[in-house]
Amino acid sequence: MRLKLFIVLVFGVNLSAWAQDLCVNQIQGQVLDLDTRQPIPYVTVIVKEEPGKGAITDAQGIFEIKGLCEKEFTLVVSHVGYKEASHHHDSYHDHPTILLASDDHLLESVVVEGIYNQTSLQTISIDRLSSEDFTAAQSESLGELAGRITGISTISTGQNVVKPIIHGLHSNRVLIVNNGVRHEFQNWGIEHAPEIDPSLAGSVEVVKGAATVRYGPDALGGVILVNPPKLELGAGFEGTAGVVAKSNGRSGEGDLQLSYGSDNLVVAVSGAMVGQGDLHTPDYVLTNTGKQEYSYASSLRYHKHSFDLEGYYSHFYQSLGILRGSVNGSLEDLANAMESEVPPGTSPFSYDLNNPRQQVTHDLMKLKGGYVWDNQDISFQYAYQLNHRQEYDVRKGTNNEIPSVDLKLATQTFEVDWNHPDLGHVNGNMGLQWFYQDNNNVPGTNTVPFVPNYNVMRAGLFAVERLEAGSTTYELGLRYDFQYNSVRGRAPSNEIYSNELTYSQLTGSAGLKQNLKNHLNFRSNVGLAWRPPNVSELYIFGKHQASIEYGLWRYAYDNEGKISVSEVLSEEDKPVKPEVGIKWINTLEGEQDGNHWELTAYTNVIRNYIYTRPAGITNTVRGAFPYFIYDQGDALFWGLDAAYRLELTQFWKIEAKSSYVWAMNLKERETFTNIPPARVDVGLDYERKPDFLSSSRVALGLSYVFRYFQEPRVITVREILEAEAEGQDLFVENNEMFDFMAAPDGYFLANLSWSAAVGKWEWSARISNLLNKRYRVYTDRLRYFADQTGRNVQLSLRYRI
Repeated sequence: MRLKLFIVLVFGVNLSAWAQDLCVNQIQGQVLDLDTRQPIPYVTVIVKEEPGKGAITDAQGIFEIKGLCEKEFTLVVSHVGYKEASHHHDSYHDHPTILLASDDHLLESVVVEGIYNQTSLQTISIDRLSSEDFTAAQSESLGELAGRITGISTISTGQNVVKPIIHGLHSNRVLIVNNGVRHEFQNWGIEHAPEIDPSLAGSVEVVKGAATVRYGPDALGGVILVNPPKLELGAGFEGTAGVVAKSNGRSGEGDLQLSYGSDNLVVAVSGAMVGQGDLHTPDYVLTNTGKQEYSYASSLRYHKHSFDLEGYYSHFYQSLGILRGSVNGSLEDLANAMESEVPPGTSPFSYDLNNPRQQVTHDLMKLKGGYVWDNQDISFQYAYQLNHRQEYDVRKGTNNEIPSVDLKLATQTFEVDWNHPDLGHVNGNMGLQWFYQDNNNVPGTNTVPFVPNYNVMRAGLFAVERLEAGSTTYELGLRYDFQYNSVRGRAPSNEIYSNELTYSQLTGSAGLKQNLKNHLNFRSNVGLAWRPPNVSELYIFGKHQASIEYGLWRYAYDNEGKISVSEVLSEEDKPVKPEVGIKWINTLEGEQDGNHWELTAYTNVIRNYIYTRPAGITNTVRGAFPYFIYDQGDALFWGLDAAYRLELTQFWKIEAKSSYVWAMNLKERETFTNIPPARVDVGLDYERKPDFLSSSRVALGLSYVFRYFQEPRVITVREILEAEAEGQDLFVENNEMFDFMAAPDGYFLANLSWSAAVGKWEWSARISNLLNKRYRVYTDRLRYFADQTGRNVQLSLRYRI
């Protein structure tokens, strides 16, 4: 009996010691404020499955918990004045960053793991909207929402088609990454807005540097990151439902998001819809500016130990009208329309959508997997996108019922990204990317194809490495891309043309990030970027909504100096080289005692810059229009962004930001059109929690946009007609850059909003253009015909399940 007892005791002691040896897991992380991204000290972090084990964050918001027996566990993070956060974590993933939302915040706390970081470029700062501003602007378009960020402006065709501009560059030079996937659409025209619904997104961030090394061509200006809501394991059932009503356009909107997260599986679904009628200026209705829109998405995440697998599908549909007054029957009508105070064809308010209009659908399917081991991880991602764009013009007879442009764009991408183990003080990642695109015209438009059929195949390899040296991080990136284009089209003579083009380029970036004294941080990055000519820039031909355009290989100058569009050219007739840009961007920021400021200066030199320029007016069977041609030269862009936020008191906060960009065609020593003018924005917030509400915030926003003083000479449609009547061609005598209308005057806008919450209910009221100001925007193509929208009252209500 004694022998048995001795054996049991010895075995028990050894088993206990063996079990203690297994408790060798640990976790380290950092807790930050959701809005300010500043560390929060004295935060309590406990492990739910192992009572008694936890930690308190230090002055830098960092915590560390050792001796954990389980490799997977749930962290519960709490602090006075903040919403509690719960996060399912395992030892295979990177240390988490926990973003706590204050109690009076409308959004919940969130957790970010390093493996899901969208960009590996650490020496280029990423700007984002505050959570309050993002929530208030989610019913806007992606372009309008991104335009709220310092240094970001917009280019548009009327009020429904809005695209972001980063430091003077837009369209094919600004890459949009939606849910980790390059958003591929007919991005070449300012008449095409990205088919993304921000109401279903989790956040929007902007990378302002030349990020070609990480993302490939098309990132000359920067990158817009549209991040989805995080698929949080162990979160249980969550959801939100919201409705929005707007007075301008008499629109109604609704969205629903539901998710369920267990320890290993997360399922999420979401949907949204919008119905809008004609918008109006302070003085008149903008006839045919309504829209109908709906979108839905589903997500799935499976997690087991060191393996992660995500699936995603989304569908977007949009039908929108283009201002009826932008289409005119004769050149005399066109001159009158540009001189008129009220656009021709203005009618009473209506929900009807007539020609000209656009209809577009976009489908995205994604599969992403990741595996983590030994201080490294590897991820793969495959995505398929189908974009179907139809554009309807004002045409005669039965042609009015069929699209004049009908394009289907199918895109496949595959990429592998490896974050390798640290090599001493060096860490980094490398990867490969494959891209294939097929663009086809759908038969039956009864027009010469505006863009030819084409295929694009591209392969790229990249590596980004960082050296940590005390308070300084040095970063170096290299990338090589090869691209092959195959083009097939039909000329006006009905002859078929074809071409094969190949491009290749080595690009790179170098930068540093340094933590200076007195709470200062400095980032500097020099990036060499490139972009091969888009097929549309070479071959675009004919009418497109409110204008006519000709690509670089669809026009030539005859012996008299006049433009001829009778032949299709090639690289032998007119060499067109890829754009190659060098962007140097520097950012200095500081934060102390509730004050935060940031100053960014940049310069961007782009060789072989492709741009559009006004070339004259013309009359066709579908009406009279201004026409534009594509040209190429060397460009210089430089500018400044500045932002300052000050907490005046416990309840009052003021924020100011401004941006300025200067551009010049170095070859012709002339300016460009559609460069955003300087602007200044000031916001005053009062945030206080009454006893009967969970939160309450009143915000006043003031903006002043200056007149664009670099504008080129002005030649109106009337002056062109008068010169032609006298047998004079103004453009043969002088081919300098010009515009059809002078840049609009500067303008002042005011916005007022109130948002509040009680329990699970949230609501807001917002008045845009509070003073009902009449104004026009220089970067709006339809400024030739109409003012911008007048006062708008927006009411929203949301319930968090």
